[in-house]
Amino acid sequence: MIKYYNFFKGLYFDLPIPTSVSINLTNKCNQHCLYCEIGQGLIKTNQPLITLPDLKWIIREMNKVKISSLCLGGGEPLLFKEIFELIQYAHDYGIKCEILTNGMLLDRLSQDQIDIFHKCNTGISVSIDSFSNEKEELIRGVSGALTQPIKGIKKILNNNINVGINTVISSYNFDCLFDLVKNADEMGIYQIKFQPVIFISNYPENDPIPNKKNLNISPENLPEIKKQFGDILNYQKNSKITTNINLLDKWFFDYVNYLYSQNKEKIFFKKVLNRFWCGTIYNTIFINYYGQILPCNMLKPKESIKDSDNKNLLNLWNKSSESIRKGIKNEIYPDECRSCVCSFDHNLLCSMFKYPIANHNNISYFFELLDNIKK
Repeated sequence: MIKYYNFFKGLYFDLPIPTSVSINLTNKCNQHCLYCEIGQGLIKTNQPLITLPDLKWIIREMNKVKISSLCLGGGEPLLFKEIFELIQYAHDYGIKCEILTNGMLLDRLSQDQIDIFHKCNTGISVSIDSFSNEKEELIRGVSGALTQPIKGIKKILNNNINVGINTVISSYNFDCLFDLVKNADEMGIYQIKFQPVIFISNYPENDPIPNKKNLNISPENLPEIKKQFGDILNYQKNSKITTNINLLDKWFFDYVNYLYSQNKEKIFFKKVLNRFWCGTIYNTIFINYYGQILPCNMLKPKESIKDSDNKNLLNLWNKSSESIRKGIKNEIYPDECRSCVCSFDHNLLCSMFKYPIANHNNISYFFELLDNIKK
C-alpha cells in the first residue's frame, strides 16, 4: 500500500520518490550477444568496479528511505562472487532482490545457494531469445546458450522458485516468438517480457555497437510479427503464462517504422500518447558497475557513490537527475529518449494517470495496462 501511495504522490506532485534500485554488478559476461556492448567487447576500462562494501552501503541507504526492491544485473550478475552474501544482506533489511541472468551458471549453483534464493524470495529472470538451439547460439555467441540455461531453469523450478524470461525481439528471432512462449509455458515459466533492440548503448557510459539499429526487424517483416503477436495472445487465453504482448502490440510497430523513417523529429511515443510522462526518472535509481548514478538507464552518469565520504544516495540521485527532470517536464527530451523502450509500458501507465484528459483516446489501453500489472 505504501508503495502505491508513494507512486501517486510522486506522480501528481512531481516528487522524486524512489521505489526501487537497479544495479549492474559487473561488466563481465560469459556470453557474446549481438546486441550487447559488453558481449561485443566494447567496454574496456581500468576504472574500479563496484564492491561489496559499496553495495552494502547502498542497501543501508535504501533502508533509510524505505526502498524495498533491488534489481541486480550486469554483465552477468552470477559472475559477481559475493552475490549470495549481498542477497542475504538485502533480505536482512527487508529488501527483495531480482536477478537478471543469462542462465549459463544456474545449473552449477549448490543447493545452499538455491536455498538462499528461496529463503530470500529472490526473483529470477533469464534472458532467452529463442528455443531454437541454432538461433540462440548465433544470437548469444556461445555454445550451449540454450541447453545450459534450460538445465538451470529446470533446477530452479524444481525448488519451487518462479522463473521469468526476458526476450529481445530482433531480426534473428522475430519469426519464432510464439514457439518460445509455448515452450516456456510447457516448462512452467510464469512470465515472458518482450522488448525490441534499443539503438543506443545498453551501457550509456560507452559507445553503442556500430549500426545497432539494423539488428531490429525491418518494416517488411511487420506482418509476420503481427501474426506472432496474434498467436501468442490467443494462446495466453488458455494457459498460465503471461506476457506483455498485449501492451507491446500498441506501440511496437510505430517504433519499428520510426527506426527506418527519414524524419525523426517527432519522438515515436508521441504517436501513442498525446502527452508523455517519464515516471522512471522519479521512481528508480540506476547505478552502474562503477558505482556511478545514472539519471535513467539510457543516460550517462553524473554522480558517483565513491566521490565523497559524506554521501547520501537520495541526494546523489537527485543531483544526477535534476536537469533531465526539468527538461522532460517541459517536453524537452534528450536524444536518448528516442530509443527508450526498456520501461516504456511503465511510463505509458504513468502518462495515463498523469494526463488522463490529454490521453483520453487511449482509455482502453489504460485498462489493459492495469490488467497487465495485476498479472
